[in-house]
Amino acid sequence: MTCDKAVAPTDLRDYLRSQGWALLEEALADRLYMVENANFPMRQLTFPMDATADDYSESVDIVIAKLADMMGQTSSSILSKVRALKDDVVRLRVFSDGNDSTLPLSFASTLIGSTEKLLRAAACTVLRPRTYHGRLNLGEAAQFVDAARFGQTEEGSFVLKVACPIHAMQVQGDLEPSDSEEPFVRQVTLSLHRALSQLTSAIERDELDRLVDDLKRSPKPLVSSNLCEALSAMHEERADNSLDIAVDWSSLRMVNDRAAGRTIRIQRDYFSRIEEVRRELRPVELHEEDTFIGTVERLEGEMGQDGRRAGDVVLSLLLPDEGETVRARVTLSADDYERADRAHMRNGAYVLVMGRLGPGRQPRQLTHVLRFEVLAAR
Repeated sequence: MTCDKAVAPTDLRDYLRSQGWALLEEALADRLYMVENANFPMRQLTFPMDATADDYSESVDIVIAKLADMMGQTSSSILSKVRALKDDVVRLRVFSDGNDSTLPLSFASTLIGSTEKLLRAAACTVLRPRTYHGRLNLGEAAQFVDAARFGQTEEGSFVLKVACPIHAMQVQGDLEPSDSEEPFVRQVTLSLHRALSQLTSAIERDELDRLVDDLKRSPKPLVSSNLCEALSAMHEERADNSLDIAVDWSSLRMVNDRAAGRTIRIQRDYFSRIEEVRRELRPVELHEEDTFIGTVERLEGEMGQDGRRAGDVVLSLLLPDEGETVRARVTLSADDYERADRAHMRNGAYVLVMGRLGPGRQPRQLTHVLRFEVLAAR
């Protein structure tokens, strides 16, 4: 096994200790980490304390290979866990009845953006619990997302991994008083897992009305409209996918809640129910005209009797107040459709559109269009 990035000696040591291996003090004098485990009698693992040692990489490979054999896992799986020692890794698996090893490019982009929104919503809930967050721009939530890292996808169904370093944030900031001694990042990942469990359990038990009522009365609701909106966007109509969400908890700080090890499955028929919860938890749906800047993603119009095309166009719009992009479908007249076609054919062209952007799953509906034009290139 060849490692493209060396494992730090202390990280390997700490991972082994988290798995029940104990250090032998006498080996330290020789600059060696030697460990043993009562569950594996007559077995010892040894590797240098110094990453600069000539045989360090070879020793680490041997330790990981032996450990994988004893634990019945692959070496790559063990290596991944060692490297994620300090992280809570949120894993989202998208699967469908068709080819689920790839995704439509537009949906992949939406999935990544929605994952960020999901994490922001969970962070804001830990900071200021409520059923709807007007904006997801609290400072600590932004720091949490900035510290997270996009992980390498896995073989098989499309898997998106986000590593959240549990000690990334030293200051709790605006965190409301809590009995928990967990670091802020761990509180966010725990809150996210519990919120998803609560939501899916209510769907499966046909208790959504009770859940919504309880959330509205609770001083510290776990599920917010924002979290539901992020989840809703993780369903692609053409793929008609389902979604598995799990968290691999950092070995440095174990989780006592047994339910936290459960993978949460959001089946394809759950997404419409989650959208219902989103609407119920949001106090006011905004239907005012606004001006958006965006790009033309797809043309879906049809030829009319006059020989001109008109109809649906899918846009990628930047939300002015939230700093994120969403896909929206709008029905355009022949004149506006011609402008959309020009923008679509011109590399890097932007359009300006004024209308009412409805809530809900993407692509959202953009109606009452008062203005549509192609912006001049700078």
